[in-house]
Amino acid sequence: MIRFPEKMRRTLEKLVNQLKCKADVYGVGLCGSWSRGDALTSSDVDLFILNKSDLDYEYVERLATGGLLVDLNFVPRKWFHGPIPPEIDQKLYEMQILYDRDWLLTNTKLTMAKSYSSPERVEIRTEALLLNSDIYLSRATSAFSREDYHSAYVFAVMALENTLGILAEIAMEPFSNSHFIERNERATTRLQMPFLFNKYLEISKSNEIDDSRIRDKLTLFKTLWEEIGDKTKDSLQKLTSPHLKVKAKLDYYLNPAFLQGALMRTSSLIDSKMTIEASHYLNNIFLDMAENYVWLKSLVGSFKLDYTTLMRSLKILEEKNPRNYGRMLCFLNLDNVERTEADDAINKTREIALKIRKDRKVLIKNHLTKS
Repeated sequence: MIRFPEKMRRTLEKLVNQLKCKADVYGVGLCGSWSRGDALTSSDVDLFILNKSDLDYEYVERLATGGLLVDLNFVPRKWFHGPIPPEIDQKLYEMQILYDRDWLLTNTKLTMAKSYSSPERVEIRTEALLLNSDIYLSRATSAFSREDYHSAYVFAVMALENTLGILAEIAMEPFSNSHFIERNERATTRLQMPFLFNKYLEISKSNEIDDSRIRDKLTLFKTLWEEIGDKTKDSLQKLTSPHLKVKAKLDYYLNPAFLQGALMRTSSLIDSKMTIEASHYLNNIFLDMAENYVWLKSLVGSFKLDYTTLMRSLKILEEKNPRNYGRMLCFLNLDNVERTEADDAINKTREIALKIRKDRKVLIKNHLTKS
């Protein structure tokens, strides 16, 4: 068991005892950096909550308690009565169980411990990433055909990141929102494919980030967070039950405790000279937040969402405040992206995706057999 500082241990123990008393909570587990043993004192705490719910999706709530920032990851119990969704594999594998009402969480974790590194399970996880990559590449192509080159570029990079995630899974590198760059550099090196990582830095323009730009970006992130928060307060209350997933996402991102944690994590990365990592971390948060913001506005108003033209949708929503849309382009380093650059990003991503699709099963067999 990870040894927490005493104050943190008492706070966490109190929180777990409170969760135990809830009728719909069947299990609690510690996962993330504290469970893996690579947490910093500024790291938030991730708790996996096995929840009896009619919902068919996982959602997260951010809690600030006793000086701790805690993410409560609510996972529906009914997921454990069929094939386990690959997106929770790592959480189960690295989990330290703190409470288990009926042994379901313990037994599922034991099963995952045996299968997590098997070629069969890695194939399932990489197949899911391959599908995500295909979806984003399709959106990029569609956005390009609609002459939304900003969205085309954004989705091409997201497709490439899912493609690189396949190599990280094969190399058994644990996923971490704030260590994406580090993880994928290690994975591509281990699989003797470092040129793919360098291609990613080139296509995503990550190698343009320096200390000055990342500090400006952090300031801009706070401004955009406040702008989106102000515009969603009233709209969030209008959402009905079919759209609670969007509400849960925005409630999480727009919680002041989330902003506090994001600023602390980014500042820590900057202080550690991990400027590219910090930039990717902020981009990842902002794009998910912006996508759900656009969804919210389309659900409560007359605005019609075209899912493939995210950036154009944001431009329309910011029509009365074009300066704010300009900030978004600046934040995402899209100011100078035009047709040629978007087309180049799509074509290079497609080429890399095809290569990894072709090599994936051989890489799994060779690497995991060796290990």
